[in-house]
Amino acid sequence: MSSQIDIVAIIVPKPGKADRIVELLSEVADYAKVNEPGTLRYQVAVAKGEVIMIETYKDKAALGVHGSSEAFKTFQKKMQDEDLTATSQLKILKNAGGYISRL
Repeated sequence: MSSQIDIVAIIVPKPGKADRIVELLSEVADYAKVNEPGTLRYQVAVAKGEVIMIETYKDKAALGVHGSSEAFKTFQKKMQDEDLTATSQLKILKNAGGYISRL
């Protein structure tokens, strides 16, 4: 059984705030790519009216490293201080079938 953790975060920005959220998340993604080897995927995507994060962590410890990083803490503070979010949802996924990639 894999200890990998997959997460989807769906953020509904306040009007005019989507670009700022993408900017902040991209900064966290850049940090994670360089400093968090257990963060396997940290993808920022947009859909109509939403900013979506698709995250994969090697294991619970890697998720803990990410959640306690200064980059992530700074992101959370800026999101709150700048009042960027209307609503958000965090979903921890359990694989039920299919495959991830042929790459």
